[in-house]
Amino acid sequence: MVHPHNARAGDDASTQEHEDSPSGRQARYIPHRPLSAAPPHSPRDMATTLADHAAAQPASRVRDIPWHLTAVVIGAASILIGILWDISWHRTIGRDTFWTPAHMAVYFGGTLAGLSCGARVLLESFGRTDSTMIQGVRLWKYFSGPIGGWICIWGAFAMLTSAPFDDWWHNAYGLDVEILSPPHVVLLIGIAGILIGAQAMAAAAQNREGSSPLYANIFLVSSGVLVTMASVAITEYTFPMRSHQSIFYIVTGAVYPTILVSAATASRLSWPATRIAFVYMAIMALQVWILPLIPGSPLLGPIGHEVTRMVPLPFPVLLVVPGIAIDLVLRSMKNRNPWLTSLLLGFCFVGSLVLVQWPFGSLQATELGRSAFFGGSHDDYSTPAEFLVGPRQLWTDGKTVVSTLIGIATSAVLAATLSSRLGLARGAWLRRVVR
Repeated sequence: MVHPHNARAGDDASTQEHEDSPSGRQARYIPHRPLSAAPPHSPRDMATTLADHAAAQPASRVRDIPWHLTAVVIGAASILIGILWDISWHRTIGRDTFWTPAHMAVYFGGTLAGLSCGARVLLESFGRTDSTMIQGVRLWKYFSGPIGGWICIWGAFAMLTSAPFDDWWHNAYGLDVEILSPPHVVLLIGIAGILIGAQAMAAAAQNREGSSPLYANIFLVSSGVLVTMASVAITEYTFPMRSHQSIFYIVTGAVYPTILVSAATASRLSWPATRIAFVYMAIMALQVWILPLIPGSPLLGPIGHEVTRMVPLPFPVLLVVPGIAIDLVLRSMKNRNPWLTSLLLGFCFVGSLVLVQWPFGSLQATELGRSAFFGGSHDDYSTPAEFLVGPRQLWTDGKTVVSTLIGIATSAVLAATLSSRLGLARGAWLRRVVR
């Protein structure tokens, strides 16, 4: 992870180098100097106001965003909205078809990302001179494009393959009883490909335009969306009722550090893991508060209790605290042994998560946890009504609390350590990618 002051100094030096060369002005965006930093070069510059300067700078940066990256970001947002909507549809209504609005949002996002990246590859391969083809990654001798674009194309193919598979599965076996059914696994792999591709393209743009905070924020948001989709994939292991089970922390330790550590290592912003965790928590909290405002009722039995509003996923895991721990460890262990850093990251991630999530799980089991803010009163329409009243019992491992914590301190920390090591390696790659 690059310290903000060091990154800024490097950017200034790089900017000066590009200013001194004619080609540099075309190769990258050069931030405007503050008006007080140097005397104006012409009467027209002298007449430029601070308001004009502030208004012109964002406009030029917006125009610099590649169109295929814009399309992929829009596609990723559509996929995320569609997935959260589709899960709520299953928990509230039950019956669906391939042509539900949620499904259309998911496949629209995948198609948009795949087609835009495919068009980018064709333009890079056949619409330009051979001297520019080295800007992309060449595949099958004739095709060249950004590495993130290739990943998105592969993810789009996987998503579109899962569509008829999922439709056949529903017709043959009925409503899914779990998120990770075979067609959904294929779908999630495809979605992961698109989101990882979007993150890689954002990282490449960030690395090429080191002085632009816009690309750094696009990279951060894309990483937050990736964390959100990962949380959806492991929902069955992270329900609030499991917060006193070791499996909760083993699964979260195996999944989240890879994304948080890699993104924090590659990011050019301060406190990146904390910000990414906040993006995830904001998205999941919003669906807790917004979806219950939409009317909905079950159309498929058995119906365990009356449902009149859309049922959201549970309140998000408190990842901001482990995010702070990751940022602090990466800052203090810079240029140290990666395995030692990974061990410290794994221990701090699991320790900080247990510290906040264990008591928070107990709170979610109370009447306060059933409030509209925490969304604990919502459950699948098939859940019996008696389970929704009175105090709730948290699931446990059938052991004492001390035994469970010892199991977490071994298995979960090991999983988080290996996940963090993978995150450090992936983050180093994301820092280098420019194509």
